[in-house]
Amino acid sequence: MGQAIAKLGGGESVWKRLRHGNIASCEEALQVLVDINGNVDLSCLDQDLTHRFFREFEDRRILPPVIPLLLWRNCFYIGSPQDLTDEHMKLIADRTLTEIKVIKISSASYRAWFRRQNIPNPNQIHSAQSINPLTGETEQVDIAEATEMYLSQAVDQTRRINALISIALQHRASDIHLEPTPTGLRVRYRIDGILRDIKTLPLEISRKMIVALKVMSDMDIADSRRPQDGRIGKEYTSKESLQLNLDMRVSTLPCVCGEKAVIRLLPRDNPFSNHLESLGFSDRALKIYDSWLRQPQGLIILTGPTGSGKTSTLYTSLQAIAQEHVNVITVEDPVEYILPNITQTQVCEPAGMTFAAGLRAILRQDPDIVMVGEVRDPETAETVVRAALTGHLVLSTMHTNDAVSAIPRLKDLGPDPGLISDALLGVVAQRLVRKNCPHCSAPYQPNSAELISLRLDREDIDPSRWRKGKGCEKCFFTGYIGREAIVELIDIDDAFRQMIYEGTITQMNRYLNEIDFNSFRLAAIDKLNSGTTTTEEVLRVLPRSALHRVNSPASRHAQIKAMNA
Repeated sequence: MGQAIAKLGGGESVWKRLRHGNIASCEEALQVLVDINGNVDLSCLDQDLTHRFFREFEDRRILPPVIPLLLWRNCFYIGSPQDLTDEHMKLIADRTLTEIKVIKISSASYRAWFRRQNIPNPNQIHSAQSINPLTGETEQVDIAEATEMYLSQAVDQTRRINALISIALQHRASDIHLEPTPTGLRVRYRIDGILRDIKTLPLEISRKMIVALKVMSDMDIADSRRPQDGRIGKEYTSKESLQLNLDMRVSTLPCVCGEKAVIRLLPRDNPFSNHLESLGFSDRALKIYDSWLRQPQGLIILTGPTGSGKTSTLYTSLQAIAQEHVNVITVEDPVEYILPNITQTQVCEPAGMTFAAGLRAILRQDPDIVMVGEVRDPETAETVVRAALTGHLVLSTMHTNDAVSAIPRLKDLGPDPGLISDALLGVVAQRLVRKNCPHCSAPYQPNSAELISLRLDREDIDPSRWRKGKGCEKCFFTGYIGREAIVELIDIDDAFRQMIYEGTITQMNRYLNEIDFNSFRLAAIDKLNSGTTTTEEVLRVLPRSALHRVNSPASRHAQIKAMNA
């Protein structure tokens, strides 16, 4: 019987098929709509019937959670995950002038129906997460299901792009990838640093979506044979605020099946606090780093690959030191977030505003603290070092694998090694590791293979505090929520200054292995022993050379003992 019912035509709603005689009885219609577990087939509900029911209730808040299922022979069949009170039954009966029968349905079905009924306006971008209508709390919705719902309301390409941006903001995504394939447009989101497949849009709209995005970004839509870059400025709404600013950097790249586009999402409103403790530094490393920030002059270099959190660390550091009595100026490419009490300038190379030119200009603006987005050429390197020697605290970034590699890279750019050794306060290298989900993580015992991969002994670790996420709705079944910096830090002392001046990187590495050095490896042990992350994450983000750096036995045991204390 159930199979026969399932095979009935699916174009019309069950209510219309019942009225037209295509379903024999009301009981059969209810079996089509609601299975034995209380799950409702939402695609079979009738929109006209839903409107007819709810037009009798101007204020829906007076109603319990209900879904109108059928109206048959002056009886309204409504589904609810709760038992309705006599007062509610009388209210509904009086308003609809019908008899009322309640069918028990699952909470999941009601929540899914409620989300469909409350899809935001597709003309706007929304970052507010879904609310569970039964509890009033924020809930995580399956990202593929949410994308499908939002796209179902979009009637043109611009609204489809808005829908993808909304879902990305709601799920903490930093980038949207739109990649043409032979079967359609593949949509992926980068969430907590990891790309996730979301959906493949139909082939017939693949090219149209890319063209619409290029129009929004002020790109040349007639030229699809060369890479292009553009920007989109939009407003979006959140749970707390109706109008927030969103910058998007858009990049296109010609590929075999068309043009691939990547959208970097940059909410313009400052998401950073001035609390250095939130960055992920160990207590010992944070004390050293904070002492650098309090120096009247000198150079601090942050290093790491793209996406390692250098900008977040810089912005948080600047806010911590941007007091009323200091003048803080930055030169960036691009300015990603607007910070209070700080003068920020944008690099514009076609106009001659390079890092070096901008830095020379801001040094005439009476700064106390200067932040240079990146040291990438000899002129900028020379100016940064001299600025640090002439009474300014200078913060900047470079791209190297670890902290010690930043020094020969800086020397290669040309400044005199003697000036570098005098100017440099310290170097911070960092990566971002995903944090264990607090909702589903559980105690975890590492196996021998994991310890060997990290070159750890049993006495190095505290396995009673190791944890690992199992995966739940809150973390999209990944086991991780959010990210935190894992940091390597070199505090430049007199002996190290001498090596910068006349030593080699081999001598520097040998010296660091002998002293109390805040290495990536020790930071990783700290994160694992605190239950913050897992060995898989450590191995994913850290270079193997960092994990194989083993300090001298005496120094190593002293450090690990201090960390476990």
